[in-house]
Amino acid sequence: MQASLKPEAYNFNSWREELLFTGNIVQDGDNSVSSADREHRFKRYIQILDAITGLEGMDAFVALVDSLQAKEDYGAYQSTYCALRRFPAKVAAQGLIVGLPPLIHRQRDCAGDILAQLANATSHENLALLSAFRKELELTSAPTRTMIMDFVTQEENGGWLDGRRKGVIRSTGN
Repeated sequence: MQASLKPEAYNFNSWREELLFTGNIVQDGDNSVSSADREHRFKRYIQILDAITGLEGMDAFVALVDSLQAKEDYGAYQSTYCALRRFPAKVAAQGLIVGLPPLIHRQRDCAGDILAQLANATSHENLALLSAFRKELELTSAPTRTMIMDFVTQEENGGWLDGRRKGVIRSTGN
């Protein structure tokens, strides 16, 4: 999906469907897909991610999070994380609030990795995202906030957020 495409030339649902299909990385030992098709799907996923500008909006951000499905990604999800960082802080924060709960259930490691990257905020853009995320977390429903913060607490104790990342995600109200 490219921001320069006119809305009538772009079908979000088709794009999302292809993103989810290619983002479900074929695992080693899965003989139901030929090696040529595996390689094509993997490369297409990376191609879709490379086209992301960050101007596509929250639905696209959430679709990227939803594309994190496979246990073994063979490095592809690093490109997904890079694409997620292209979005404005407010859009990304809102997208994380929507996308994290299902990701925590589906792929805890990916959710932890995203939060760890957020907790490693050192640049102005990352600090803006951390601040926006904390604000959106305070504004979201109690069940969603509790679910995310329970996960943060677990990750602060031996997970992705242990050590120097402990407490970074929490706002003063958490």
